[in-house]
Amino acid sequence: MINTIDTADTIPADFICRLDDLHVLNISGEERIKYLQGQVTADMTKLSAHDALFGSHCDFKGKTWNIFYALEHNESVLFVSHKESAAASLPELKKYGVFAKVDFVDEPTQWSCFGGQGQQLEAVISKLFGDIPAEHLQSLSNANGVVLALGSENKRFMLVLTPEGQAQLALHETLTYADKTLWEVLDIKTGIAELRAATSNEFVPQMMNLQALDGISFNKGCYMGQEVVARTKFLGKNKRAAFILKADESVNLLPGDNLEIPVGENWRKGGTVLRSATLGKETWLLAVVANDTEVNSIMRLKDRPNAVFTVQSLPYSLE
Repeated sequence: MINTIDTADTIPADFICRLDDLHVLNISGEERIKYLQGQVTADMTKLSAHDALFGSHCDFKGKTWNIFYALEHNESVLFVSHKESAAASLPELKKYGVFAKVDFVDEPTQWSCFGGQGQQLEAVISKLFGDIPAEHLQSLSNANGVVLALGSENKRFMLVLTPEGQAQLALHETLTYADKTLWEVLDIKTGIAELRAATSNEFVPQMMNLQALDGISFNKGCYMGQEVVARTKFLGKNKRAAFILKADESVNLLPGDNLEIPVGENWRKGGTVLRSATLGKETWLLAVVANDTEVNSIMRLKDRPNAVFTVQSLPYSLE
């Protein structure tokens, strides 16, 4: 087990962690793709056994209930997302399912999620799945579950395992396990948003940069919230975006916490924390702030004014 990591620069090249805050929803039935196509921002017709999707589920006002990865497994669709936003999303996602040939199976004990990186893990993935997904959002699926590649240069892997797959993984005792905080840091540094109870149904997808991560299809037909999401893009109405911030100290904070920005000699509200990760000597967070925020600008926590964060560069363009 890896002990405390002080900074993101010292995260080891090889590690695996259990992602026990993730939820897996199984969606089956012959009309599953057609039904989901009318519910989420991703183009579900592009989902395949080797190509996963990133997307979101919104209400009719375009406010995002949940952000998810969609995977194909055994003629079913798996939605993988945070437990808290999944709980908010599920009743809304199922609402119109009674009119379609689609079934929702919510059995948390049937799945376990893991995340990691490195040659040790790649060797295990090759044994469990017969190969290693090579490109971002490529996936492999079999009786052990699904493995998903994230990133291309600094590749990470998410494993969504069945009980059989969990048993197979447990046989590989040489893997180096770590706290899930390391995965959280790498997600934040990659600029990937995640929703919790405090932030679900608060922001349209573009406020969390989903358009920059191929999480929104602007070419598919209608879906819940599509009118607002399209207007936000084509009329340029969005004034907020997600930015990465870092403090050179260990700070405990929560999703939904407020950030402040300096205005002259005073401070005013500047944004909302989406997710955060605390290391030994650093704290990383992703927050929704003004989309004209400049790199290296300063923000602080409203409830803890001494906790000061610096805006970091995003690894992608918002244009």
